[in-house]
Amino acid sequence: MSRQKRNRKIPDVAPDASPARSHDRIWLSLIAVGILLRIGLALISIGTNDAAAWLRFGDEINRNGLPNTYTIDPDFNHPPIPGYWAAACARLAGSDDAPLHDSVFTILFKIAPILGDCLAIYLLYLIWRGQRGKPFALYVAAMFSLSLNAIAVSGYHCNTDSLLIALCLLSLYLIQHKPRPLLAGLALAAAINIKLIPVLLIPGLLLHLKSWRHAVKFILGLAIGVLPFIPALLAVRTQFLDNAVRYNSILDRWGINYFLLFGETGWNPAHRGEQISAAYYNKARYVILSIIAAWSLLARFKPRWTVYEITFITFAIFLVFAPGFGVQYTVLAGLPLFATRPRWATAYALLAGLFVSSAYFVNWKGTFPLYSHWGTLLPEPVAILGLLTWILLIFLALVILIRPSSRSPLA
Repeated sequence: MSRQKRNRKIPDVAPDASPARSHDRIWLSLIAVGILLRIGLALISIGTNDAAAWLRFGDEINRNGLPNTYTIDPDFNHPPIPGYWAAACARLAGSDDAPLHDSVFTILFKIAPILGDCLAIYLLYLIWRGQRGKPFALYVAAMFSLSLNAIAVSGYHCNTDSLLIALCLLSLYLIQHKPRPLLAGLALAAAINIKLIPVLLIPGLLLHLKSWRHAVKFILGLAIGVLPFIPALLAVRTQFLDNAVRYNSILDRWGINYFLLFGETGWNPAHRGEQISAAYYNKARYVILSIIAAWSLLARFKPRWTVYEITFITFAIFLVFAPGFGVQYTVLAGLPLFATRPRWATAYALLAGLFVSSAYFVNWKGTFPLYSHWGTLLPEPVAILGLLTWILLIFLALVILIRPSSRSPLA
């Protein structure tokens, strides 16, 4: 070998490494922008009716204790842990008559859903880094960070849905990629401790596990999550079950109720449309549970779908047939969709985000900090955006049902 060749300096990096690092910085910058948008929106807004409700719950818990709040306030329909969070935020916000009590409370309360979105961003990066590499993983994380739907719900709405779906995604990640069934059960139990809705995932995820040993560990994790409920169940069992377990969300122009309430201008029980929707409102939960049970069995005996697809279809069933509805529920389907079909998820996030944002806008009371108060059914133009979101949700569920992304064995 010639001396010239021996002395040739080998470059420290590959020729295309610098452009790759540049792209990484762009995606990381966009992720940061999305997080800052959530924080900025939280700082200039109160949110929706839910903000006023959570503030009331927090003040009541501080005055009367959590068990008594289930008794004196039938609107308190949440598990204990978010109630304690609301109480802590209310205490930190100062006395009830402090000038900035409302604003400080909502800023503090929204820390939890924003942190939920941050957890979701990191989990999406981990999920896709193992499948498609770091650049694509950063791209997906950035697209979720900039999701109009996610930003509006976590930064503005003032409820806990963004945190609970992030904890659900953590459970799915621990099942699909580790697997760690005990930790997955604990993560899902944590989500159930935020709201009871993730209970719907238990059949599909439990049946997806490949062995009795994994199933027992998963159930053990879920069982540990029952502990925070025990004081309320022992002290005020009837009131807790009435408030939390039998709760149904408000009737509004979404999905099936868009057609049942067609032509209605408000919640008038004398109207025939209201009577039809009321009948569906009272019975639809049994329809939802039956369809989810059938879907869970299908996913077990034909193990073609990942846990992300199982979860997306489960929450899609919940949203498609929902008898009561809150616009914040749209994030329940959006996040698991990012874990399996990120490009479709971006389209869903945009359409659902336009629907949610327009709902906030038409109910804005003209105040600053921004506050939106629901007093009647969603107006028709907003309801049409909701109908389009509902139709897209059905389409995506059918696509995943017919063409699953993975035919891998059970986790």
